[in-house]
Amino acid sequence: MNQSTQYNHASAHSAVSHHLSDETLLDYANGTLSAAMETLLACHLTVCPHCRARSAIADDVGGQLLASQSPSVPKMSAVELLEQAKSKPSISVTKPPKTVGDTTVPRALGRLLPGPIESLEWRTIAPGIKQYSLSEQPRRDGAFKLLRLEPGVTLSQHTHNERELTYVVRGSYHDELGHFRAGDIADLDNYDEHCPVVDEGEVCIALIATDAPVKYTTVLGKIMQPFVGI
Repeated sequence: MNQSTQYNHASAHSAVSHHLSDETLLDYANGTLSAAMETLLACHLTVCPHCRARSAIADDVGGQLLASQSPSVPKMSAVELLEQAKSKPSISVTKPPKTVGDTTVPRALGRLLPGPIESLEWRTIAPGIKQYSLSEQPRRDGAFKLLRLEPGVTLSQHTHNERELTYVVRGSYHDELGHFRAGDIADLDNYDEHCPVVDEGEVCIALIATDAPVKYTTVLGKIMQPFVGI
């Protein structure tokens, strides 16, 4: 593909204004995030030197804490640990294709797509709202999806049971928490309640990952939740 059409993080997102929380960066350094959330972090870190620097510090802190711990006797055998791990639910990310499917987005996302974003088999879930699922896990275990939102669309008011990450791939939206443009990341928890509204003039494509279903605060949102799958 011609170099001019490939993703250029230096020029694509020169004014990233929303960043990752310290807690999320530490969880990332400790390896406790789901594969879906690690993908979102990788996308944001591609375009945000500020969070890359903080991520490096978090890695150093985690390494120092690990080095300072005294050796302990395992409470379970290796076999028991493996059996316990098998019993825990995990987010299953769709197996990536052998080649990068879209080089106009961060590689962490592009490698999961079968082709360019524009050519995906988007599923309409409401007027002006389409989605493309990147995982196969049940809704109760969280979601990992791309949303394609038409200009002016308003999403239902909601809060969260656990962490929710949203990375803006293209376009922009605004809510009670600020104005989010391409490259920004919304790092939200159960204390955050918002009602995203897509800005006029351009389609907004957002990558989202959750650890659990969101909590809609409107009747319409609760009715639509099984169809939306978030």
